[in-house]
Amino acid sequence: MCTLSKVSVAVFCMLLLGGCATLAPDYQRPVAPVPDSWPDESADAPQTEQGVMAATDIDWRVYFSDASLQRLIMLALANNRDLRVAALNIEKARAQYRIQRADLLPSVEASAGRSASRALSTQSGALYTSSQYDVDLGFSSWELDLFGRVRSLKDQALEQYLASEQATRSTHISLIA
Repeated sequence: MCTLSKVSVAVFCMLLLGGCATLAPDYQRPVAPVPDSWPDESADAPQTEQGVMAATDIDWRVYFSDASLQRLIMLALANNRDLRVAALNIEKARAQYRIQRADLLPSVEASAGRSASRALSTQSGALYTSSQYDVDLGFSSWELDLFGRVRSLKDQALEQYLASEQATRSTHISLIA
């Protein structure tokens, strides 16, 4: 009876600790020391029905209207190695994020097999067939995320993935500029 209560107390403590979200501090983004928008709207900016179009929504071909310059920029975009490396870094960061996300859950492995053999009986001289069946089920090693370490690693991998996407976008903009 005493061991049952000790086990139940231990299980209760583990569940209580498992309820802790994480030990990582919550990030509070500081207020930017600059205004959210430009002080006045420019008259030469492209217009939409709602007003002035944002600079991020304008295609680079609008800024560079010369056809030979557009061809040069498209050639540079198609053949730039830095842009290719940045795109490969996105794939690498995405794969790392998927790996970290998969660590949150235990992995289950299952396999089944059948083998058959035919042999000649030494006593009767007749052929007989023997079959053997195997079924295996197992769990790989899994870390119980009591204090949020695995979740923090997953969040870090996500942020690195998003940062690599923005680095690619920055490389693309720098190349056009």
